[in-house]
Amino acid sequence: MEPLLKGIIAGITISLMIGPIFLALADITISKGWRSGMAYIAGILITDFIFIYLVETIFNHLSFEDLKTPIALIGGAVLILFGVITFISKVNLKSPDVTSVKTLIGAFLKGFTLNLFNPFVAIWWITMYTTIAINYPSRVDKGLFYGGILAMVFLFDLVKMRFSYYLKQHLTAEKLQWLKKIVGVCLIGFGAFMLISSF
Repeated sequence: MEPLLKGIIAGITISLMIGPIFLALADITISKGWRSGMAYIAGILITDFIFIYLVETIFNHLSFEDLKTPIALIGGAVLILFGVITFISKVNLKSPDVTSVKTLIGAFLKGFTLNLFNPFVAIWWITMYTTIAINYPSRVDKGLFYGGILAMVFLFDLVKMRFSYYLKQHLTAEKLQWLKKIVGVCLIGFGAFMLISSF
């Protein structure tokens, strides 16, 4: 169950990041209702599945046994870099424009496009793939790892949607800054673990 546990921890870490994607979820849920919020979340999850499929298809032919050390070093360095950027970056409370969202399909497409064109999401899944490919090459282990991440992302998105009005009203820039620092430290910790495990 170790891959599942690691996936859950990684999923919780990424779910704690509150940025434009969450702000759009809150605005859509508040203005359009919970069904639109669910459609928006579905769009996000579909893009996550697409990213997983693409990285599995593109990188699956590589022999990670021969490249284990350099990949772990690069992946760890990337996570540490993102952790540092997350830790020191300023909070952006500007929400994406959701006025064009009129239907459930519109809400779905909004979540789909926001997640699809977020470069951090693509890099995140590539890094997660290299992590699981190096340490747990079997399909079952990969499924548990990805499942843990996606389950936590979905669960936390439901919580965010349920309490979107409250969070929108009470999340100040100062509170979000502290949350970003916590996420940054977690990402740095993941990266350091990858670097250490490569030796």
